[in-house]
Amino acid sequence: MKKTISLILSVILMFTAVISAAAESEKTLSGLCDALFDLLFETDNVTLDGEATFSLDGTRFKTAEARYIQDGDRSCWDLKLSSPKADGSIRENGYTVIADGSKIYVMEVYHPGVYKTGTSAPQSTILRESVQMDLMKVLIRSLAEQAETAGERSYVSIKKNDAEQSVLIELNEPVPDRFTIALNVLAEFAAKRYFHTDYDQIGVRQMVPMNSYLTVTEGILSCMTSVAVKHAEAVIRKDGKGQIEQISGSASFRLNTARDGERMLDLSFSLTVSDRGTSHVNSFDAATYGVKLAEGAMNIENIEYSEVDEHTQEKLVEQAKQAWTQAGYQLDPSTFGYAYKQNGRYCTELNDNSYNLFLGCMTNVDGKVLELRNTQNLWQEKPFNYEDPCPDSEAAEEAAKKVMEYLEKVNPDAAGRIDRLKVECWHEEDNELYLEFCEDPIAQDWDGILVVVRVRPDWQIMYYSCFSNG
Repeated sequence: MKKTISLILSVILMFTAVISAAAESEKTLSGLCDALFDLLFETDNVTLDGEATFSLDGTRFKTAEARYIQDGDRSCWDLKLSSPKADGSIRENGYTVIADGSKIYVMEVYHPGVYKTGTSAPQSTILRESVQMDLMKVLIRSLAEQAETAGERSYVSIKKNDAEQSVLIELNEPVPDRFTIALNVLAEFAAKRYFHTDYDQIGVRQMVPMNSYLTVTEGILSCMTSVAVKHAEAVIRKDGKGQIEQISGSASFRLNTARDGERMLDLSFSLTVSDRGTSHVNSFDAATYGVKLAEGAMNIENIEYSEVDEHTQEKLVEQAKQAWTQAGYQLDPSTFGYAYKQNGRYCTELNDNSYNLFLGCMTNVDGKVLELRNTQNLWQEKPFNYEDPCPDSEAAEEAAKKVMEYLEKVNPDAAGRIDRLKVECWHEEDNELYLEFCEDPIAQDWDGILVVVRVRPDWQIMYYSCFSNG
């Protein structure tokens, strides 16, 4: 949910870190880069106010205004978005998100008067650390050190104002190739983390013209092949302690696209940092915002929830990874997890840096797997066939056998309750075949078995529960 403000911060602050390193007389590691990284990854109490306007080929397509308050593992994020429509009117969008530890409360402009709830790993800093994010920081530091020592200042103009504790940096093309390469690496990382766009999975031949997409943002993300800086300038101000106080500026980027040639993306922005150590976020109160829980939404207040210690956290995450690997998944090394206790059971949620992975695992206190949920899937939207027999009885028999072998590994008690599994329904489309299994005979109490398996193109468990057969 932090994708918009996080993307703005990532692009503005990391980009500024690279070009502004040349402005510092100190060593890079003790200069402006450290101040920026401290704000993003180390500060647990601060308020940010930001604005950004985006234009494509001189036409504005998005304006964002945001206030973000971090107060320990509690935060408040108020984001307002506006975009011009074809008829000249303005589309208003945005949302307010309150995070209180692992509890999340969301109010959207499109759905006034109601809120939704959810859970997530507690976070007490603006941006989330990860192995890949650490690599991006190393890349930025490396470029900054090169800018200090190379003596190539023709593309960077520096003007200091000691009285105002500020520095103006201007960047003009042509810039060194190493900078353009680094900018593309950073841009692709941000697109993957915040917009689920993985350029390693996209080929140029698959790309279509930008006007094939509903929004300009989608068109840029889906059609861009590379990006280069035409011009950029930023003013960075520090307070008396050497901490970042304000950043403002603008930038013009040349976007190379697969079908539309070169397009020009312009960005203007400002960011103010305030109330370090004194920022405060209240607990969520529906009456204060004049909202009620949306119909059908999960109410986390009715859930018996508790944190688990660090040792248990690590144990449950590793157990969930093993359960999903045995279920036919190849997990990326970046996969991370968050575990908690809910209504007497342990719940673990796995994700990766792309946020394209949403794997839930529930176990009992003995470590037996009770439920698996792949919530980022397509099978739930498919029209399953309950009338006709499965078109591939051999594949169904093999899949049932593999499911039983899986259950005997993760929950032998559940496996012992099953005489046999039968196909309840199925869906076949192109080269995909999904089968839903129930125990036969069907249990009439609360220990029924339900398993959804993708048989083709490869075997994967999509869903499993040993206490609900539908």
